[in-house]
Amino acid sequence: PGDEEWASEKAKETQRHGFEHVLKPLIEHDKISEAFEKAGYSRVLGNQRTNDWRDKVAEMASRRNFLQVRYADAVYVVGWRLEKGKDQFTGRADVCPRETPILDVGGGTGW
Repeated sequence: PGDEEWASEKAKETQRHGFEHVLKPLIEHDKISEAFEKAGYSRVLGNQRTNDWRDKVAEMASRRNFLQVRYADAVYVVGWRLEKGKDQFTGRADVCPRETPILDVGGGTGW
């Protein structure tokens, strides 16, 4: 689900101007897919790069997050910090400390 599905009724009434419906062809455009592939190879490291890593990234709404900030001059992020030696998908599972990405903001926000 996207922002409209998760938004409260009050938010829908008073902040409708802030919602943007992004169609699937745009969010899955080749340029965006290329950017995520490149980001994935610098962020999903070592044993975390399993056959299903792309599915795990998709579950974090990271493409939506990317579009939200693509042309921003500055971004204020509220997200959890990734502890060194924890997996970058949930921040809970132990991994080799070398597999912690340099960009240590966890979840979809980090993407």
